Amino acid sequence: MRLIENSRTDAPELLGPVFLPGRDGTYELQLVGGRVGAVRPAVGPARGLALPAFADLHVHAERAYAPGPRLPRSLVDAIELSRALRAGASVEQIFARETAFLDRALGHGSLTVRSHVDVDSVVEERALRAAIAARAAFAGRLQLELVAFATALCDPVSPDGERRLTAAAQLGADLLGAVPAFYPDPGASIERMLDLGRSLGLPIDLHVDETTDPGVFWLERLAEATLERGLEGRVTASHCCSLASVTSDLARRTITTVAAAGITVVALPATNLFMQGRGGSAPGGRGITLIGDLVEAGVPVRFGSDNVRDVFYPYGDCDPLEAAFLAAIGAHVDDEDVLLAGICGGRTRIEPGDPADLVVLDASSLREAIARRPGARTVLRAGRVVSSVQRSLPKD
Repeated sequence: MRLIENSRTDAPELLGPVFLPGRDGTYELQLVGGRVGAVRPAVGPARGLALPAFADLHVHAERAYAPGPRLPRSLVDAIELSRALRAGASVEQIFARETAFLDRALGHGSLTVRSHVDVDSVVEERALRAAIAARAAFAGRLQLELVAFATALCDPVSPDGERRLTAAAQLGADLLGAVPAFYPDPGASIERMLDLGRSLGLPIDLHVDETTDPGVFWLERLAEATLERGLEGRVTASHCCSLASVTSDLARRTITTVAAAGITVVALPATNLFMQGRGGSAPGGRGITLIGDLVEAGVPVRFGSDNVRDVFYPYGDCDPLEAAFLAAIGAHVDDEDVLLAGICGGRTRIEPGDPADLVVLDASSLREAIARRPGARTVLRAGRVVSSVQRSLPKD
């Protein structure tokens, strides 16, 4: 029996019966013109759990599937290990890794992927050109947002850094990114990134405070600078690990300012749990930002896969359900709406009028989907099937 039925060529397509988040029982979705036209109670056995399509809002697709010679001892060590790999990578090799990553991401249910693409003197424009080609290859199936990511070797304050980021914007980058803590004057680099984004008309997504060291803390400065420039809603802060290490008073004050600045925070549970505190005895900190406190203050919090089987993280499969699973156990995120919003770009329900961007999984509830992360998934974009993977592990 097909998941989507249409008995007449002039009739809307019907998806179901399916389970839906936030509703008891089974339902049938009417799909009209790329949107959900109606949600009606259904009879008969459910054919799966329908969720809003996933949005994986922080990945490094170009680095995927390029492991180093050994596991990294620290974040700094991983950066050094990756330099030689990036220097020798051709556009063709990077494109192959990008498309392999995106194919997996689409099969898992991601219709939006935001990839941070290295921009510096080592990889030059090769990574961005490969990513732009990959974006074109997946057009109509998956939206690939490209962040021109100024690495530790590309300080935006320097003439060379500004030139490279401006060139990346002209080539077709959608956002600008950087890693302020690795530059000589992080505060100045934050302000320069915001000014450059404003002048180029591009949003900003920065790697911020990727450490459990409370002495490295730039999130508050970023929020203040965002407010000073009137860039509310145009800035994303990724990682924000040391927010969980600073004093409670500083954390509360910073979260209030982040909320006022309309900054979205992207937590990266997998890589941060793996990397933070590495190299010594068993780590004392979890390496994940204060998700619950941020959500309570009204800050949009999203989850990303970050690295997949590369120098920085040897595991992963670009599956947002894995990010939700690790957020649930690593940061005690129990609220299913927070978990859904984190992996679905803010969506938590499927209602009439919504885009028919959906993923249907072999599960009866979100909790079961996160627990089992089933392989069998059907992915719809605007009501059209763009991926159908029919594989699954046996149920318990």
